[in-house]
Amino acid sequence: MVSTTHPLSPFTLITVILPGPDRKRTPAPYHFRVTYRNPDPAEPGCVMTWEVLGGRESYQIALERADDGHHVWHCTCPDAVYHGENQHAHRCKHVQGLTGLFEPVGNPVRRIAASAA
Repeated sequence: MVSTTHPLSPFTLITVILPGPDRKRTPAPYHFRVTYRNPDPAEPGCVMTWEVLGGRESYQIALERADDGHHVWHCTCPDAVYHGENQHAHRCKHVQGLTGLFEPVGNPVRRIAASAA
């Protein structure tokens, strides 16, 4: 018997429970899969992209680093597209769910344990 192994994808699938697509917004699992990661995330431009599965359709999320260093989130869901006129002040549930998992992309935050005084 011949056994073949397939290399593992370097990207991870993360599942988050968010308000679902039905009218009652019943909690439902949404899956986020990294599809692109910039090898130099400090440079302006696209930092990362994700594919979002679990709702009525699949969507894409992108994190952009602006020239001034600020992060700008983009999502292709109708909610984000409709509210996108507000200078990205509104974040859809997909972006909120993803950003709730980790601190903004950038240099890792070093946590220092508090010392007993």
